Amino acid sequence: MDISTSLIIPAISTVVDWSENLLPQQAVLITGALATTGWIFSASLSRKLSRKQHTMTALLDDAEFRKGAAIIRDYVKQNRYPIPENDAYKNWQSGMRACLNHYEFLCSGILRRDFDEKLIRINERYNLITIYSYAYSYIQSLRNEKPHGDQTVDRHNLYRSLEKVARRWAPPWTR
Repeated sequence: MDISTSLIIPAISTVVDWSENLLPQQAVLITGALATTGWIFSASLSRKLSRKQHTMTALLDDAEFRKGAAIIRDYVKQNRYPIPENDAYKNWQSGMRACLNHYEFLCSGILRRDFDEKLIRINERYNLITIYSYAYSYIQSLRNEKPHGDQTVDRHNLYRSLEKVARRWAPPWTR
């Protein structure tokens, strides 16, 4: 006799014997409790699946990111920056900001638990760490810029979510 028959059959017979002695009000109460438990479990599972779907939509549906990645791809491969103050630099800068903004959005969602971190980590870990390492000095220069005009913006928090997630995901020997 295996464990399923030695435990399940006596449990079922106990429930059947016990249910014969229930009052109708008790049966309604137990049924309602079981239905509520099922609804809570179903809602939790639905939320989890919805979050994964939302994560995949955010990953796959950003045309600006794809354009930006195409612009900076060769620079990142060669680990070089274009010469400032020319057209190539302005093009690179728009591509870099599109990529950094995309990853900042994903990382903010991860930190707020709006996105599924495990799913993004599987798909984007290498790219995120690479772009953060490549753009580190650029990010620092953006943070150190003085605000333009009469608007004061706390630039020290630019790309903070990206930085937190990149450091968390980086291999231990690179931290």
